[in-house]
Amino acid sequence: MEAAECKTELIYLPAQSFIYDWFQSINTFYRPIHAYLSILLCILGTVANFCNIVVLTRRTMRTPVNMILTAMASCDTVVLFSNLIYTTHYSFVAFQHCHPKHWSYAWALFLIAHAHLSLVAHSSSVWLSVMLALVRYMTLRSRGNMGGMQVTLRHSYIAIAATISVVALLNAPNFLNYKINERRLNETCAVLDPHYNNAPAYLPGIADIAKARHCLVFRLAFWISGLVFKMLPCALLSLFVWLLLRILREVRENRQRLLKTSRHTPTPVNTRNGRLSLTTGTNEKLTRNGSLRARGEKVDRTTHMLLAIVAVMLVTEIPQGIMAVLSGMLSAEFRHNIYNNLGDLLDLLSLCGACCSFIIYCSMSGQFRNEFRRVFIPSGIQCSRKGSASIRRHSDAYSTKMSYLRPLETHCNGASIIDTDRSTSINVFGSQVRRTSTDLTPMSMTPCSPMPSSSFAASPMPTSTRLLNGADDSDATDETSRLLDSTSSVAPPALNGKIKEQHFKNI
Repeated sequence: MEAAECKTELIYLPAQSFIYDWFQSINTFYRPIHAYLSILLCILGTVANFCNIVVLTRRTMRTPVNMILTAMASCDTVVLFSNLIYTTHYSFVAFQHCHPKHWSYAWALFLIAHAHLSLVAHSSSVWLSVMLALVRYMTLRSRGNMGGMQVTLRHSYIAIAATISVVALLNAPNFLNYKINERRLNETCAVLDPHYNNAPAYLPGIADIAKARHCLVFRLAFWISGLVFKMLPCALLSLFVWLLLRILREVRENRQRLLKTSRHTPTPVNTRNGRLSLTTGTNEKLTRNGSLRARGEKVDRTTHMLLAIVAVMLVTEIPQGIMAVLSGMLSAEFRHNIYNNLGDLLDLLSLCGACCSFIIYCSMSGQFRNEFRRVFIPSGIQCSRKGSASIRRHSDAYSTKMSYLRPLETHCNGASIIDTDRSTSINVFGSQVRRTSTDLTPMSMTPCSPMPSSSFAASPMPTSTRLLNGADDSDATDETSRLLDSTSSVAPPALNGKIKEQHFKNI
């Protein structure tokens, strides 16, 4: 495929060097196992990316970031599946069984399609990772700013379509680079049957239009592939990694400052009916601190996962970009003695990068793991796991809700005394539910005064206070949410203002 007249080198290298021998030894050691590793990675990566697409397109998972991740998984699937067919055919069929049908015109067309599909799909995946970092940066920058731009699903669809379209358009010079040449079969592979020595074999070559005008199309395609599809996205990814890390540091410092401030805030005092009343200031502080910590941890986990994806892309793309640019700037000795000897290792890096996303999602996203279990693991296996206790962060599920009870009416010396300030509160610590009742406004003690309901705390702990350690996390969460909803409003007189104990017994 190489055209001697289409040269792009600017620096000339010596014809002999010990470095060439070292790279040749690396290629000699790795080349025999490359085909087997490539096929294994292609199969595993195709299955893993299919799982990514299925899980990320679920209704509960459809977010702008997840849609970009789905597009990246689709591009990686195209690359892996095309490479699987290419490696299998040319490594184990075409060269080992040198027959004209394995070097037909159709297989030459496939080879050109494989080159274009791999380049467009892989470059689209790289630029989509840049778009992913940009979307995350915009989201963090506009967080808390009502006037800031909010990224929606529609924006993500437009960004995906625009990215793939622009990459395909920029690849137009590469589409004009190739044509199909006819050669003799014995010049292509080792013919086993002498009758096929002069049989035709078809292979791609450099098109005449690419060689015209001092190889303008060829040079343009080369520099676009090296700079626009490799070096430029790597530079942008490096910039966004630095910006995201800086934002994470700012978010962490702000969260620590807010937690420190809220820790020293005095307990508030409220007035009701003209009288001073005690408040649950400690609970309010815990709730506020827990919600701040939970939101901060969620932001950190999501951004760290996206940073891991971007970091993998950088590790796999930077060496390829450097080698591609150097192969054009340096003389032919670099391509023959260094680039060609490291080509298989560079392909292996690309395949590893296309396979790593599933591992990152499973290891860093609890929502992805839960949805994956719901989709791919049979319900019988899930039921057998419900007996095991789950571990959840204290700050992720702390909440307090309070509801007022029916006014307590007592009679003293013929007069009716009504206490309107009785309440019940439910504290949720992870999977633990605790219920307490208290008088927010302690009445003045008289011989006829009822016992303050705060003495309820001294009574034996009701059924509602038992721990939910024996239940599954998801069941406990659902039951707790129903419990909180049932007590979150003022009880109507028709219910006599009672919080029914069966709600707590059902936990």
